[in-house]
Amino acid sequence: MKKIVVSLFALIVLTAVVFSAPLGLGVKVGEPTGLYIRSYTSNTSFAGITAAWSFTHNSFTIQADFNGVSPNLFGDIDFSYGAGIHLGVQDNLNLGLRFPLGLNFAIPETPLITFLEIAPGFKVTPETDFDLSGGLGLFYTF
Repeated sequence: MKKIVVSLFALIVLTAVVFSAPLGLGVKVGEPTGLYIRSYTSNTSFAGITAAWSFTHNSFTIQADFNGVSPNLFGDIDFSYGAGIHLGVQDNLNLGLRFPLGLNFAIPETPLITFLEIAPGFKVTPETDFDLSGGLGLFYTF
């Protein structure tokens, strides 16, 4: 129970920071699968938070990243790159670093953006190990 409370507190703090800028809300399907929040801090950067279930680690997971954006790198597709943290709640807490790389496409004439992300990284606790996450997402921008 204590681990869930710590995780929810971290999610609330990160969400409060994110809500101060233009916001996107949606879903990400992959590893992990769940809710996705994106907040644009400028035209060339955003913060992303995923609160989801990891089927690989069988745990509730929170991922928080800060990303830079190279606009229109592939025509209408933006390239994003960044760094962030991974927090998994299982029998014990799993903490790690992640380095997401993504392709983002704003669907014309709509407030929808779709993205494809892959994020190599590594766990720091409870043991050091390579980790890989990512997925396909869709969110609505406000």
